[in-house]
Amino acid sequence: MDQFVIACIDSPESAATVLPWARHFAERLNHKGLMALHVSDEGSASAPGWLEQLGVPFVSLKGDWRTAIEGLPTAFGAILAVAAVNTAAPRSSITHPHTLLRAFRDCKTAYLCVSQSTGQPVRIPSTALTLTHRREGKEKLVWASYLARFLNSRITIATPHYRDRGLRQLLRNNLRFVEKIFTPLGIEYRPALLEGRQSTLNGDMAVLRQLQPDLIIARTSDPRERDLIDLLLPKPEMQLLTHPSRTPVLFLNPRDDLYILCD
Repeated sequence: MDQFVIACIDSPESAATVLPWARHFAERLNHKGLMALHVSDEGSASAPGWLEQLGVPFVSLKGDWRTAIEGLPTAFGAILAVAAVNTAAPRSSITHPHTLLRAFRDCKTAYLCVSQSTGQPVRIPSTALTLTHRREGKEKLVWASYLARFLNSRITIATPHYRDRGLRQLLRNNLRFVEKIFTPLGIEYRPALLEGRQSTLNGDMAVLRQLQPDLIIARTSDPRERDLIDLLLPKPEMQLLTHPSRTPVLFLNPRDDLYILCD
C-alpha cells in the first residue's frame, strides 16, 4: 500500500502554512506521497476552487474532521498528518487548538501541529523529547530516529531528575532502549537533565523553556491516567499548542496500534 503525508487544511491560509511542512516531510521520508485533505458540510460536490489551485492531489469530504482523521491510515495510507494551529481562529475551524485536539484525539498516526502565525519556512535543525520512567517513550524514540535519519535533525533527549530509586531504575531501562534503537543506526543524541519541579509535572513545557528546540515530540495525555486535579487543569498538549514560542509539535496519541514507518 502506498504511504502518504496528509495535509489537513480548511482554508487557503492554513494551506499556506501546512503544505510546505507536509511536502518537506513527504520528500524526506523516502519520498512518500503528498495529499491534501479538506472536510466540510458540503463535501466534494461543493469543493472550494482554491483546492484545485494548490497543485497537489486532494480529497474533499462531506462530514466531520474527527471521523475523517480516524480513517487516515486505512482510507488514505497515512503515516503522518500535518495541521495548522491558529489560536485566534473560531471554534468551528480545525485550526483552533481545542477543535484540533478534539478532532485528532483518536488519530492512529503521528500528527504535526504547526503554528499559523510563525510565517517561517520549514526548518528543523533540532528536535527534543522527554524520556521518563513510563513506557510511552518508545514511540517517541522511533519518530526521533526518523527525524535524525531522514531530516538530519539533532536529537536531544531530556530526562527529569528523579529522587526515587525505583523511578531512576525504570528511566535507566528506557535509556538502554535508546541505545538499542540509535546505536545500530549510527544516531547520536544529546542528553539533557531537566531542572526544577516542573520537570516531573510537565516535562514537555520544561523542555520548551530550557532547551528551546525547533520541534518537540510529545505524547498526548491518556484520559485513563487523569485524576480530578488533572481534569481541573489545562491539558499538557493544549499548553504546548498555545505556548508563546509557537514551536511545532509532533504528537503521538496513547494507543496500542499506532501506524509508523517501516523504512
